[in-house]
Amino acid sequence: MKILNVAIWGLGPHAIRRIIPSLIKLKKISVVGVCSRNQETVNKISKELNCNGWTSPSEMLKNHLVDIIYIATPIGLHASQVKQALNAGKHVWCEKPLTCNYNETKSLVSLAREGNRMLTEGFMFLHHPQFEKVKNFVKDNESDSIFSITVRFGLPLLDKPGFRNDASLCGGAFWDVASYTISAILSLLPNQNMEVIFSEIITKDNEKVDSEGRALLRFDSGTTTLLEWGVGVAYRNEIDVWSHDNSLYTDKIFSKPEDYQTVFTLRDKNGNQSFINGKKSEQFVDMLSSYSDMFNSSKKINEEFQCILNRAEVMEKIINHSKLN
Repeated sequence: MKILNVAIWGLGPHAIRRIIPSLIKLKKISVVGVCSRNQETVNKISKELNCNGWTSPSEMLKNHLVDIIYIATPIGLHASQVKQALNAGKHVWCEKPLTCNYNETKSLVSLAREGNRMLTEGFMFLHHPQFEKVKNFVKDNESDSIFSITVRFGLPLLDKPGFRNDASLCGGAFWDVASYTISAILSLLPNQNMEVIFSEIITKDNEKVDSEGRALLRFDSGTTTLLEWGVGVAYRNEIDVWSHDNSLYTDKIFSKPEDYQTVFTLRDKNGNQSFINGKKSEQFVDMLSSYSDMFNSSKKINEEFQCILNRAEVMEKIINHSKLN
């Protein structure tokens, strides 16, 4: 079994709290280095992990030990950093979304293809058993058709929003929050054409970035989907699938603690409820394990490329439609 040598570019709270602990749990992965502008943080984390520590990205990128760069920096930096890593001959695992520009995303996917390199976009929830259960429910009901799917993700204002409140770094609710809802819908209803019926992305007076929005989409199958997202609202993190014969609802579909007990609420045609517990799992470990399995599969890598492009295209369509309003 080949051990994949990973270096982490970006040492914010998320990388330290969720990404690094997940990486070191996997026997197929070795963390060989960390990189950040903050020398103190680099010294601390590299000492804890007994690995290389860099404040110079160029030094990290020319290190021959490194197979993969995990990019855990603000969204607005992804495009430039992914390009640097691919040009250095590295594979790239990147936090979501890959970029905040459809053309930049297409360019990076083309660069990865040309260099025969792996490129992923880190929507961790897609790899958790909870989401797999939702996907199976949609598949099982395809013959009867899915009437609608509602997806909501909203959270209160953060005490320290950081880049999320900086337009130059692609801050705002659309890129940071709506991207989850879009990735969920496209995974549940793959290989279908889609029309944006309505969308709005709202930036309130005196705010630097957008804080809320919604989109109504219709797919070839006739299924309509309502996506709602926001920052500075009461916490919601859920998906509700409504078919002609039954329905399924589950909470904390996107963000959840490692030991969270997932619960599914099922309703039959007459509205009678039943409840099913799902499996507990650490979704970042699930995602990284999936990536390591994908590493030597050109088929799976190309499927990931297509998913990245599909998400970026739909996000651009939602943006363009919102401008009409």
